[in-house]
Amino acid sequence: MISLLKKKKNLFIHIPKTGGSSFVGLLKETANLSDAQMQIPSHMITSIKNTEVSHVDFKSQERFFKRPDIFDPKNSASLKKQFDIFMIVRHPVQRVVSEFNFQYNILNGKAGSIKAGIIMRLPKPPKNLEQYISNPHVQNYQIKFLLGRKLADPSPVSEDEFQRIIKTIEDLPIHCGVTDEYSDFLNTFQEVSRTNLNTQVTFRKKTPQEMKIKVSWKLGSKIERLNDYDMRLYLHVKDKLNKNGTTDQFSFHEPKNFTI
Repeated sequence: MISLLKKKKNLFIHIPKTGGSSFVGLLKETANLSDAQMQIPSHMITSIKNTEVSHVDFKSQERFFKRPDIFDPKNSASLKKQFDIFMIVRHPVQRVVSEFNFQYNILNGKAGSIKAGIIMRLPKPPKNLEQYISNPHVQNYQIKFLLGRKLADPSPVSEDEFQRIIKTIEDLPIHCGVTDEYSDFLNTFQEVSRTNLNTQVTFRKKTPQEMKIKVSWKLGSKIERLNDYDMRLYLHVKDKLNKNGTTDQFSFHEPKNFTI
């Protein structure tokens, strides 16, 4: 059930490959939308009752984030009055592996498919995960996304840019969660938004078991090093999670047939 008592709207920032599609799908199911609205893909729908959802702009060739204005300090006062803002971030090793699998296997980037939008933008198609992560185009994507950078932007992130993201998260504030503690994020969203979510959560766009990659300690350390700003973002959010001690009321399941 979606609450109608709350004056401010909610705004969810959907960083790709962090579990955002599963959350948006849960919002759709909770809101009891029309059949037509339910048919809108979870990575495309922009409004669900009292919640706005901001994704990648798929109409843009550059695939920018639709709302980089959130991280412009001059907009903070206005945004505070309008929205309670939410976001999920992910450990960079888990996110990069998920992204590579999606691009390389599911979108068939290994065969040169143009659907693999990131791989097609790299100077040389990768043959494995290690080659993929060595491209600066795929490093620190979560921070680059929030800054409004184009897809596969090879330019490095600066310390000033990173600090602007962190300051905005604190000042607005943005209510954050991490993918590996998903229930805590759902509890936070319920509490702040005054929304009673469905307790049955379906994982969407999850990597099929047969495609999962085992990452060695050495390779994992390399991913963390190459994604240092994303790692710092993840640790910042994780350190500040609200551990309220509530009993987990959510149960998670996967659909029988994996769908993109």
